[in-house]
Amino acid sequence: MSRRVCAIDIGSNAIRMMIADVSPQQEHFHIVKKYRAAVRLGHDAFTLKSFTPQTIELALEAFRRFAKTNRDLQVKEVRAVATSACRESRNSQVLVDRVYTESGIKIEIIDGLEEGRLIHQAVQHELELKNKTSMLIDIGGGSVEVTFSQGDQILSSKSFPMGTVRVLENLQKRNLTEAHMNILIGEFLPELTKHIHRTTEETAPDFAVGTGGNIECLGQLKEQLLKRSPSTFLTLAELSQIIDILKSTRLKDRIEKLRLRPDRADVIIPASTLVQTIMRQAETEKILIPKVGLRDGLIWAMAATI
Repeated sequence: MSRRVCAIDIGSNAIRMMIADVSPQQEHFHIVKKYRAAVRLGHDAFTLKSFTPQTIELALEAFRRFAKTNRDLQVKEVRAVATSACRESRNSQVLVDRVYTESGIKIEIIDGLEEGRLIHQAVQHELELKNKTSMLIDIGGGSVEVTFSQGDQILSSKSFPMGTVRVLENLQKRNLTEAHMNILIGEFLPELTKHIHRTTEETAPDFAVGTGGNIECLGQLKEQLLKRSPSTFLTLAELSQIIDILKSTRLKDRIEKLRLRPDRADVIIPASTLVQTIMRQAETEKILIPKVGLRDGLIWAMAATI
């Protein structure tokens, strides 16, 4: 007997919802609907340290729509989790309380470790990880999670405050441009390098896995810009080529010619540069793109309780 569930990922760059039908012991779930609300919570959280009334209202509008959709589609269970932006905003509880009052949806604010665990859960259902050492890279708006696993066991997981929206806001705050991206990333490099080298000194990863909307977009840009397929993996050389093309393409042209959403076009350079940096530090030449993420991990977690 299948059960209809809903997973909501309240990220720093957008709020995403997925409705799926799940049943016990199944290897895949059936996606019914996917939604995305372009609410950039990270803009307020990383610059003002709290959400403005206008941003809260935008989030509330999204949750009112989500609640109506869930009623219309007879969803039985909802799990909504918030990440970096809500972890850091001083008034995130105001948002949590108002969302619950107006939509009946309860938000959990999770830490980076739980975020990494849920993403790993999604990946292990999509890729064969048995007897393999893998490095999972999740590029979010507020943070980057780097998780190492051996088979289905997590060896180590660390969250770094260097997500795409945060990097973008830091550049603007310091009057820097995309050309100065490496300055910002360089400030996080010692801690990132330490985490990677400490975990890989005994066992190098067999492969890297990338999750998040930006990495999926880079896979699509491989087909679009380099005329190569499939979009389910990238080599470091291909990634470097894509970055060079993006850097020479104005923001306006990324939107109009490459058909990127405005809230993707401005963060794709930070995202791609972060992936490139992590792959270089781990000496990994290839990254797999399974096109799953936090929402999928939430769906699997709910499926396990049926």
